[in-house]
Amino acid sequence: MQKLKRGYLFDYKKQTWKVTDIYKIKWDDGSQTTEYQVKNKKGEVRYLMLEFVRKQKTSFTFWEKIADINQFLKTISKTESDFVSIGNAKFPKQFQYKNVTYTFDERCDGTCHYDYETERVNSLDYTNDDDSKFFAIQLWDDEIEISTGISILKSQISNIQERTTFISSDSVWDFISKYFVGIIFTLFMLMTFLLNKCSSNSWDGNRDPNDSTKVYRNSNNYYRGRSSRGFGK
Repeated sequence: MQKLKRGYLFDYKKQTWKVTDIYKIKWDDGSQTTEYQVKNKKGEVRYLMLEFVRKQKTSFTFWEKIADINQFLKTISKTESDFVSIGNAKFPKQFQYKNVTYTFDERCDGTCHYDYETERVNSLDYTNDDDSKFFAIQLWDDEIEISTGISILKSQISNIQERTTFISSDSVWDFISKYFVGIIFTLFMLMTFLLNKCSSNSWDGNRDPNDSTKVYRNSNNYYRGRSSRGFGK
């Protein structure tokens, strides 16, 4: 699990997920997390997180970002409870989201390492009553991210593959757009070859030296034009 890399595939809940990015965070309390951004065949993005705490077993959680942050902030602003602060923003210590009650657990500050870049992150962590569901409000250098997560077992991640057959619709269109000119040129050359092949066969195969009514041309001098309109439509 700790050797997952970009491009690796794994199965979780009857779906195949591809690792598209990796983030490593060193928290100020000494713990560390490795966060794998993953995508399924539908293009849905999720996050597999591994948390490493000294002298404790590695914990596994699966996360999803909340898209409509403004709507969520409007909802919790009406909650009457104690508040915790992160930067200049204040958030309630307890609130409900999708019929789950979340209670503030701790604030964690750390440094995220991504490729050759680093970025500070401040996180407010919430849990439900049995610590099976999680909620995180994270303040990065230039944005706020809000996510919900669930606790999962290591055994739920299976069939880890270095690379292989996973091809999403996004990756197909990315490939076509990137190599569009080359694809068109290749198709044009293939069509030209096939047309020349057909014309050569049709002239040479039906040649009758005793028939003076037919005019034959050398295949090297024969040419049939074909418009390229229609390719890529």
